[in-house]
Amino acid sequence: MGVISCWILQVVLVLQLQVLVVLSQNIIRGSVPVGESLTASESSSWLSPSGDFAFGFRKIQPNDGFTLSIWFDKIPDKTIVWYAQTVNTTTGLVPEGSKVTLTADRGLVLTDPGGQQLWSSSLPQTRSSVSRGLITDAGNLRLLSEDSDVALWSSFANPTDTLLPSQSIEVRGNLSSRLKETSFQKGRFRLRLGDDGDLQLLTLNSETLAETDVYFSYYSSNTKDPHNPGNRLVFNETGYMYVVMNDNTTRFYVNNKDPVPSKDFYHRAVLHFDGVFSQYYHPKRQGVNNSDNGWSLAWSEPENICAKRFGPYLDANELGNLACGFNNICILGDNNRPRCECPKRFLLVDPDDEYGDCKPDFEMQICGRESNQTAAADQDANLYEFVTLRMTNWPSGDYKRYSNYDEERCKATCLKDCFCGAVVLGKDKLCWKKKFPLSYGIRDTNGESDTFIKVLKLGSRS
Repeated sequence: MGVISCWILQVVLVLQLQVLVVLSQNIIRGSVPVGESLTASESSSWLSPSGDFAFGFRKIQPNDGFTLSIWFDKIPDKTIVWYAQTVNTTTGLVPEGSKVTLTADRGLVLTDPGGQQLWSSSLPQTRSSVSRGLITDAGNLRLLSEDSDVALWSSFANPTDTLLPSQSIEVRGNLSSRLKETSFQKGRFRLRLGDDGDLQLLTLNSETLAETDVYFSYYSSNTKDPHNPGNRLVFNETGYMYVVMNDNTTRFYVNNKDPVPSKDFYHRAVLHFDGVFSQYYHPKRQGVNNSDNGWSLAWSEPENICAKRFGPYLDANELGNLACGFNNICILGDNNRPRCECPKRFLLVDPDDEYGDCKPDFEMQICGRESNQTAAADQDANLYEFVTLRMTNWPSGDYKRYSNYDEERCKATCLKDCFCGAVVLGKDKLCWKKKFPLSYGIRDTNGESDTFIKVLKLGSRS
């Protein structure tokens, strides 16, 4: 009986190995036949001919879900460059056991373990059917028609937050940031080539995320010449990025720095969830002692997103915020990326989102009747105090300004004003009054302004 059991086990193992061989032989030089499928698991992907790129499911921590995506496969961090923007999921991730299938009539179809469709590639309304998929060494997934090698759909034509060399964006095309670093739903930032030919970075209403609810632009390529507008953003094979004009001339308004050679380095440009648009490069081969040098920053726009509101693109009274939420302070970190910090006596509205809004841990001051204003002001002097934020400014939302005020006088005028939530004392002894919520907070070691936020004394009640 033991001999028979052992023989059966050997047969099963041989059959399993044969199945694996058949499956691996189905994907030849990145070509994927109709009917092939992948299931979300720890290792599930199709490779490009060189193996530089993979398409399949990536497990995302700490959410413990999977994203259907394309990524650099030969580097340790497996950087994602495209992902399916699923519906009916709060993070854009799908559970283990989800499945993607290449079909002739609908292209790629992603379903959950129960068979409910979560995403599919949008094919044009033609009589052509998909004959096969092709994953190229440029990182482009193409679905080819049965009549020719014309792509009915491609990942390059449907970008998410990243551009790769040889990829371009046409007029009305855009990149969308993620909602968060590990949330693959659309966020509130866009890189868009408009109808007028101007390439812009835009921020949207964070609640609706509607394309019609654009708040403002914080970068412009200035390529909206009415006689010769821009018609395409190009990220070419050598790593240059530029706008092509109607007369086919190029303008390096995006990046005019010489990139490192593409034969030795990978390149990518990504619109981060915090609004920074950055180009990076990564060595294709490991360094000395097999060390991985990781991604290096080539350039970013803006160079300082915390201070971009002082530039020509944004008025100080614009709606919303940039990288950080209301009452939150923006501090520039490594690689020109921002980090955010709530002031003392404030807490994050969402503890899992350090870039979100901050709420006070105290009751806000309420204005009483006009006849009691003087008495109320005297009482408030005993109820309220100030949190001091050195080298910190909130340049938006002023409602009063005073000249030749020192720190004590600036605080005093806020203390006696029930509308006042904070004051900013800048250079030349200028004092500005602010209402809550505070917006566009910035801390800069070279800053010349200090902020004083009026808070209820601990143990007091308003």
